[in-house]
Parts: sequence; C-alpha cells; structure tokens
Amino acid sequence: METRILGPLEVLVDGERVEIKGGKQRELLAVLLVHANAIVSPDQLIEDLWGQSPPPSALKTLQALVSRLRSNLGTASGALETHGHGYRLRVEPGMLDAEAFRTGLEDGRLALARDDPETAADLLRAALALWRGPALAEFRYEDFAQSEIARLDELRLAAQEERIDADLALGRHDELVVELEGLVAEQPLRERLRGQLMLALYRAGRHAEALSTYQEGRRALAEELGLDPGAGLQRLERQILDHDPEIAAPPRAPRPRLVPAAAWRHPRRIAAVGALVLALAVGAAFYQSTRGGEQVEVARAVALDPESGDVVASVPLGTAPGTVAIGEGSVWVLDADDKTISQIDPEMREVVRTFSTSSTPTDIAVGAGAVWVGNANDVGGEGLLPQSVSRLDPESGLVTATIELAPAPGPVVFTFAAGGRRLAVSPEAVWVINPDLSVSRIDPRSNRVVARIRGVKAQDIAVGEGDVWIVEQENRVTEIDTGSNTVANRVVVEETFLGPLAVGGGAVWVTDIESGNVLRISGKKKTAIALDTWVGGVSFGAGAVWVTNEIADTVYRIDPTTNAPRRIAGLSSPRGVAAGDGAVWVTTAAPPSRAAALPDSVCSDMYFDREGEPDVLLVSDLTLKGDDARERTEPKVDAMRFVLEQRKFEAGAFTVGYQSCDNATAQAGGLDFFRCAANAKAYARNLRVVAVFGSYQSPCSYAQIPITNDAEGGPLAMLSPSNTVGLLTSDDGLYPTGTRSFFRMAGRDDLEATAQVELAKELGHDRVFFLTSEWKEYGELYEENVREAAKGLDVEIAGQAVFDHEAESFAGLAREIAAKQPEAVAIAAVLTAGSGALVRELHAALRPDVPIFVPDGFRLIDELVALTGPAAKRLYVSEYGIANDKLPPRGRQFLDAFASTRGGDAGTDLSASYGAQGAEILLDAIARSDGTRASVLEEIRRTRIENGILGDIAFNGQGDLVEAPFTYYRVRGGRFVPDRVVVVRTSRPGGP
Repeated sequence: METRILGPLEVLVDGERVEIKGGKQRELLAVLLVHANAIVSPDQLIEDLWGQSPPPSALKTLQALVSRLRSNLGTASGALETHGHGYRLRVEPGMLDAEAFRTGLEDGRLALARDDPETAADLLRAALALWRGPALAEFRYEDFAQSEIARLDELRLAAQEERIDADLALGRHDELVVELEGLVAEQPLRERLRGQLMLALYRAGRHAEALSTYQEGRRALAEELGLDPGAGLQRLERQILDHDPEIAAPPRAPRPRLVPAAAWRHPRRIAAVGALVLALAVGAAFYQSTRGGEQVEVARAVALDPESGDVVASVPLGTAPGTVAIGEGSVWVLDADDKTISQIDPEMREVVRTFSTSSTPTDIAVGAGAVWVGNANDVGGEGLLPQSVSRLDPESGLVTATIELAPAPGPVVFTFAAGGRRLAVSPEAVWVINPDLSVSRIDPRSNRVVARIRGVKAQDIAVGEGDVWIVEQENRVTEIDTGSNTVANRVVVEETFLGPLAVGGGAVWVTDIESGNVLRISGKKKTAIALDTWVGGVSFGAGAVWVTNEIADTVYRIDPTTNAPRRIAGLSSPRGVAAGDGAVWVTTAAPPSRAAALPDSVCSDMYFDREGEPDVLLVSDLTLKGDDARERTEPKVDAMRFVLEQRKFEAGAFTVGYQSCDNATAQAGGLDFFRCAANAKAYARNLRVVAVFGSYQSPCSYAQIPITNDAEGGPLAMLSPSNTVGLLTSDDGLYPTGTRSFFRMAGRDDLEATAQVELAKELGHDRVFFLTSEWKEYGELYEENVREAAKGLDVEIAGQAVFDHEAESFAGLAREIAAKQPEAVAIAAVLTAGSGALVRELHAALRPDVPIFVPDGFRLIDELVALTGPAAKRLYVSEYGIANDKLPPRGRQFLDAFASTRGGDAGTDLSASYGAQGAEILLDAIARSDGTRASVLEEIRRTRIENGILGDIAFNGQGDLVEAPFTYYRVRGGRFVPDRVVVVRTSRPGGP
C-alpha cells in the first residue's frame, strides 16, 4: 500500500488508486498517516476529528469509520490494526511519500557534506518532485494537521535551500536568480535564501543588485523584528564589497537532468533515485480509477490510419496530454499539467518512458537531432509563453543545454492572443516565440540565439518546406525570410479568430477558430475551407492536412489537391495532432462519464460528508491555476463547502454533493478555452449534476453555455459569480433550446458607463468627459449607456473621444480634454502601457480636483502604480460587486464565521462572499425544485433574496442582475482601498 500526503490525500493498493469517500473517513485516514506506525487512542482520534465538542455518538461513529476505511482498503485492510482500544496504520518503509521525501532530503544533505553537489542536486530534485501540491492540502484548515503541515513545509523549504546550495556549487547561478527572487519575495525574513540570492546575483555579474538585496533584507528585518542581519549575511555583504575570491563562481556544470516521472509517482523508488536519474524508468505507469463500479477512461494518444482514419492504436497517458510531435524515431507528447513528456515507440505503439520536468513545459518540437522543450517561469504562477528552451538528447532524455529567451520589457498587462505552438524546428534552426511576442532563431549547433525578429506580435509558429510562418495579432499571417531573419511577407486576412497554422503541400494552412474554417494561403490566393465552429489543432503530414475540433469531438482530413475535407474520426476532445511515419497521432481527453462523480483529472473528490451517495451534485467551474485567479477562486470553493456543511449537505428533500472543477491547464497558463468545453460536456453527460457554479471567466462560459443549454434533461443551469461580457446574456445564438439557462452575479461590462455617470453625480460633478479606446473593450453599448445615463441624471457630457493604445504621445489629447474644463473624466479601456501613459498625461493637464474614473481593467495594483505613477491617487477604479468591507450585515457575519475556520483569513474581495451566496442560491433552488435540471433552472430564475450575504438579489429575464453593484476603489499606500458602492438598476425582476 502506497500513501501520499504531499498534496491531495491518495492511497494506492496493488498499484491502483483507492477512492476514499466522505470527509470524516478521509480525515481519519489523514490523522492515522500523520501518526503512521504509532498507536492512536480513540480519545485522540475523536478530538482530532470533532474538536472540543464531539457528538455523543462520536465513539460509535469512529468505530464505523474505521470499519468502512478497512473495507475501502481492500487487500491492504490488514494495515489498519487494532491495539487494545487504539488504532495503528502500518506503513511499510518508503511507502509514505512524506517519509520518502525526508529520506531523500537526508541523503542529499549527506552528498552535499561529502562535497558531491551533483549527486546532491539530483537527490534533492527527486525528493522535491514528490510534492504534488501543498501538504495535506484538503485539511489545511483542520487543527490536527497544522503542526504536521508546518513541519513538512519547513522541510520542503529546507530541501529547496539545500538544492540551491548544490546548484550554486555547480555554477548554475544564472538560472537560479529568477527562482530565488520569487522565494525571497515569499520569505523576506529568511536570511539563508537572501544570502543565496545575493551570491547568485554577484556571480552573475550583477553586483549592485546583490548589494541592494542585502539592504532590502536589512530594512525588512529592522521593520518587522527590530533586528540586524545575522553575522553570515553581514560577512557576505563585506565579501561582495571586497570582491573576495572565496565567493567567486565555480566552473559551470551541465544543467540538471529531468527527474523521471517514476520518482514522484512511486515514492519508494526515491531511495534509488541516483540510478533512476541515469537509467530512467522504462514504461510509464498509468491507472484507470473506478467509481461505483464504472471504469473511468484515462486520457490517451491515439494513432489513426492516414487513409481510412481508423484507430490503429490507443496509448494511455497522464492528466492532460496536449502537444504531440514526431521525430528522432519516436512520438513525443507533452502534458503541462503533469509536467511530463512521454516518449512513445511508433512501432510498438506504447510508452517507453516518461520524463518529469522541473518547470511547466509550454511546448515541444523535435528535429535537428534533439527534442526541444519550452519552459515557463513557475515563479508567481504558470506562464503562457516560454521563458527558455531546453535541448534534450532523444536517446538518454538528458537536458544538454538550456537557452534563455529575452524577457518582456516592463509590466505586461493585457495581451490578446490565442494559444498555439510557440516552438518549431527546421533542419537548420529552432524558432521560438519570445515573451514579448518577437521571434528568436536558435542555432542547434551552438545552442545560442543567433537572431531576433522584432516588429512582430507572434502567437503561433510553424515551419515546413523550408519556410517559417507565424500568425500575428490583428489577423496577420507572416512569412519570415530565413536568409535575412526579417519579415518577408505579410498577409492580412478578414477571419475573426486565427489559431494554429501548418505549412505543407505548397501552402500555409491556418485555422479560423470561431468561424470553423481552415484558411489556405498559396501565394496571393486565399481559400476558406468550411469545417465546424471551434476547429483547433492543425498539422500537415502523410500527404494531407489534419485538423482537430475538441468541442465537436472530431478529426478532419483535408486533401491538399482538392481542398475537400472529410471527417475521419470521432474522438473525445481531440487536441494535439501530428502526422508522420505512417500514422496520424492525436491526443485526447478522458471521455465524459455518467459515473457518480466527475473525472478526477480536472475535478476534486466529491465533497459529501454523509452516508451513501448524494441525490444530486453541484459543480463549480473555476480557474484554479495561476496566482491571480487562484486567490479569488480558492476561497469560493472553501465557502461553498462551508455552506454545504452548515446545511448538512441537504437542500429540502435532497442530499447534495459537491465537486470543484478546474478549467485551466498549465500549458495555457490559466484558463483553457477548450478545457472549458470538455468540462461542460462532462457536466452535461453526468445526469446527477443539476447546476454549475461558474464559469469564472467570460470566454469559458461562452464555450460552455451552448453545451449545457442543450444537455439531456435540461437545460443545465449555470450561475457565474464573475462574468461581465455582455453578449453572454444578449446573444440568442448561445441558447440552442431557446430557453435562457445562464445567470450571473456580476454587472455587465457596459453597465460600467452607467456606474461612472452615477459616481460623478454622487461626487457632485455635473460635467464629464468620456474616453473609449479603439479596441472597444467595454462593448458597443458603452457609449449608448453613457448618453442614456447622463440624460437621466442630468449630467452634461463635456465631450467624447477615442484613443489608440499604441499612440506615440497622449499629451495633445490630454490638453484638448483639459480645455473642455470637465469636472471628471471617465475612461472605458483596459490597463496597458498606452492607457497608463494617457492617465499620466491627464494627471498633468487637468485641475487637481478633477477625478479620473477607470473600469475593472485597471484593477492590477502593481502594474497600475508602475504605469501611472503619482496619477494613481487621482483614480476611482471600479469592479463589479461588493468589496468585503462594504458588505451588508449578513455578509459581514458570514465572513466572520468563515474566517474563523481559516485562521482569520476571509479571502480577497469578491471571493468567499460570492461563493457562499452562489451556494445558497443554488441550494435554495434545489430545495424548491423536484430535483430535475429543468425544475432547478426555473427555481433559480425565480430567485428573490432580501438582506442576503450580498444584499438583495433578483435576475431579469435574460439572467442579469436587476440591481448590479459596482465597488469603487482608491489607491492608497500602494494598495486598493474600497471607497463606495454604486448600484445600477437594470430592469424589474423577471423583466427584459
């Protein structure tokens, strides 16, 4: 029996994952694992499970929980032993990941003490790879877990410090700087980390930054603890000032190798990790979990016959296989969620090994004698574009070189790009899209960037037949001259949403995602080939063009001689595609299931602390990857669980279970549009799901609404806490059944106009100048709403203008606006370098008493301060909803109770309160319903809440709030401070 607590709680028996259901049963298992191989008394278990006020039946309930846990453990039930009145969970050596991690840490320390930093680095990397997330993640707010979580977190940080020492000894200071900057930001008072950062900066030739890092630490210690830096840190500062040879950089060693996936999937193997790193695991392990007796399929790579389209092989893979590449005698599949690369033998058609990567892989391409992998910067969250490119030897799988890419200059705020391939290989060069959307050319002979193509905004790249092409923003398809490394040709197209492209058959093939066309470009001729809406991946090979459509579950073949398309395969959410060596390889997601619970590849375990199975299931569809989204979505999940617990998992006559699902992938760097669609199909197919709380972001709901609206027994209702794009409720085409099934708890974007006018009136300003950008970020209705609101509130429009985010200067525009003598200026745009410069110029030109109103696109405090400077203090920044400090009495009472379960942390604004209010709306609707999807939908439509967590709530006929609140923030002390709430009334309840 293998057990894992370094992340979500997991148990494997005979290599198969065991599903442990029920909150208390999982807590019991966690408590026993915290005290593994020790006898735990019933009194201790009861206190850990129920706290200081256990129910009278606690002992009998404990005995029942032990019995059920033994039953769930199956052939490993004997590991749960009874000793007198106590219990012991026997865990064999190396079979608890926390123990294996500690062993790896000790072995790494011994290797470092023996002056063997290379072995130490390998051992410590393998130990750290055992971590799949926060320790005891689902119990992070339980009292029994606190000391163990703190102990393990400290050990994890110590292991990182030891591994960094090993890497410094191997001369890897350059690549450590970014990682250490992130760690020091998280642990500003930890002197060892700060010293390591100082040393890495000094050895990288950044002496002034090294000394500045010391001064920052000195100030932090003085302000927080009233202490001076320790003797070691002071000595290091003197050594840097003196350029002491003792701290000079050692000779550089090769970059660390990839840790094999087996080292973290099977923790007992860590004891032999040195051999594993050299030999690598052969044969990737996979499992098929079962729920309720039904087998849940795993994601796969599927091989198709290029002529017939028949499936000729199906290879099980990990969580979310994405990009697939063919070359160097193998098929290679990237899974950014698992941080793995799988190598498939195209003859045997089976996985021969799986590598685990230390950072999030963004892309994979094969050629020029190597496997090339794009690496995202993990510090601060996942990234969309590669920060560096690693070269892997295809025989050994070892990293032989890593090429750093030029970073984007300054803060990068809103960019608009569709995800695709950012890495491509020709026989002579490797081509990669940089973080600033320029393109770098890497020479595979020297592993160096030899050219950089500037003046482009690339979002996808492909090579073929000696040509290199990119898709740019603003619907341009551009050829790069490989001789001069400059732009050779630009083709401007009218298609709406360009996606990936491929080159072959004498043409360039580009997907137009939303229209469902593939655009063929051959010379000056452009031909649109109609397929289906939401086409995605595209590849040329085996004499044809191959296209995937994740939402339509379809693979297409286009004959390049006739442009005739043909549907050749129906697969579950096909994504990546590549053709070669006699086959077409496609990556697919696990198919939707009618099982009692949703797939664990994207959803949490079912939360249901009752006997048996729930009658109905609620799911949340939120973005749980990426720091910016996660700080708002995780409290929503916790709040929904909190409400369910308070209501004892009941809604009227029905018991209710809950699963939290993630619509993000690591390869997308956050929200993944096609993952959204795959999730919606899973919700629609599982008939126990009666409502969806979500989605978190508007593009995701745009993909999901048509699918859930047409669900069996439905429509299936969706309630979003945060979507603001207007067309979600105004576009009839999103509702194939003709019945509205989407509701939102956030005001539409275009209502920002009305809110800005009402704010001006509240502040006593009767003359307002309005600015919009050429992008029209806040919709076509913004200007109309401005006129209507101004007329209704007797506010004079001093003037209106449209600005270009990319204008060279805004000084003239600012002077023109100031000449109109407005009492306030309102801007409808997102924050970019351009709009930030506009605010600065307005600040310089306007009278000091003229405020500037900006919408939620400016709600990014660090970027806002960096881009607007002192002008930030003049702004009123809006956001949909009600900030925590402005909640009504019921909302504040809820937050106090909720925060008491999370160590006093109530979460950020618009997080827990919205999760709780959403849960109450859905549970009340279920309680009033007959338990069917259609009935739950109608009851949500009838919602009328007075004095709730968010105050009064009702929906109109389109699903929008009747009264939409907007919080206005001021910038004070480098942070946002809520100033007031402005409520916009849109219509009567149930009305249009």
